[in-house]
Amino acid sequence: MDILSVDQDVLYWLNNTFLGKSTFIDSIFVFLGVYFIYALPVIMIYLWFKYPARRVPLTLAFFACIFSWFVITKSIVPNFIWFRERPDLGLIGLKEVFFHRPDYSFPSDHATALFALTFGFYAYGWKKVGNWFLVYTILILVARVTIGIHFPLDIVGGMISALLGVGAVYLAKDWLAKNLIKPIEKILKKIKLA
Repeated sequence: MDILSVDQDVLYWLNNTFLGKSTFIDSIFVFLGVYFIYALPVIMIYLWFKYPARRVPLTLAFFACIFSWFVITKSIVPNFIWFRERPDLGLIGLKEVFFHRPDYSFPSDHATALFALTFGFYAYGWKKVGNWFLVYTILILVARVTIGIHFPLDIVGGMISALLGVGAVYLAKDWLAKNLIKPIEKILKKIKLA
């Protein structure tokens, strides 16, 4: 049994176990997998204003998210490592409760961004927020696999991309804090956003 067979079997099991039995349950999975991510900007803005002493770790985690997402996930992996299309639910006989345009699937953008924030919070010493983000991340990503937007391996790829991005930003954290974050924070203070 190869890894791609296991990957498809997990998707098949989740989809068949949870979907198609109740419209309400299907709607919950669609909400978590598609729309719950839109709370992220609100959460980040809330953290920015609620915890001014934690702005450097918050900004570093955000930089790790952006670096992981745009450099690793959007540029390097699909172009140079592996281009994988999204699951074709009709082809493998699964329930489609949400249509997603056919594009690349590996690694998951959502997994990359959410895990980069989560790992970033842990790396920069904000464990409590990291724990909450881990729960938020798992809810969204399990739902995305269940409704068939991603294979489980896409999520693992996103997690690896996030670890690489957080590691790169962690190595440059002192330089970023001094040369980028502090000057941006000064500008934001002048316009009453910090």
